[in-house]
Amino acid sequence: MIEINNIQECIEYLQDIDVVIFDLDDTLANEIDYVKSGFEAVAKAFPQISDCYAKLFSAFTNKERPFDKVLNEEGLFTEDNLKLMLDSYRNHKPGTKFVSGAEECLKVLRAQGKKLGVITDGRVEAQQAKIDALKLQSFVDKIIITDSLGIQFRKPNPKAYEMMQEYFNVPYAKMAYIGDNKSKDFIAPETLGIRAIHVNNVDGLYR
Repeated sequence: MIEINNIQECIEYLQDIDVVIFDLDDTLANEIDYVKSGFEAVAKAFPQISDCYAKLFSAFTNKERPFDKVLNEEGLFTEDNLKLMLDSYRNHKPGTKFVSGAEECLKVLRAQGKKLGVITDGRVEAQQAKIDALKLQSFVDKIIITDSLGIQFRKPNPKAYEMMQEYFNVPYAKMAYIGDNKSKDFIAPETLGIRAIHVNNVDGLYR
């Protein structure tokens, strides 16, 4: 596995690679941006809760269940209010943006003639909203949200990587996968013979 500290560093390790596949969350875009914009949407839906955003984010950083905690502390817990918070969070237009250097990296690789893809886990609606916010479809050739296949196909399941190989019709040895999560991102690539590049994202949500 190759270790890098900035996503742009990957370019030097891809000269002999034809297809470059990226993870999304905390690789191309920081997941914390999605969380923050989601809490902002919830706060707008609950103007009766003072400092709602701050309270939600505090609970989140303390690894508590933010919606349950805030509603209970405010004496507002009902199933309807919980559903409204969840819906507001899940259906919001996210503030997702590329991490520093990511957009430039994609453009350089595209200019070099590389084929590009994304494999990402997570709820389809949430991941699609992030993809739309980044206009990611204009940068890459193929995007697989593993939950659209079934949650059993989330990483480290090899299914999505195999689908990418079939789609691009290249040997695994001509593919690279770039991600941030050592516990799941690289198990399938290293088994299949795909080059693995780990981005050490110090701002990663689950780092």
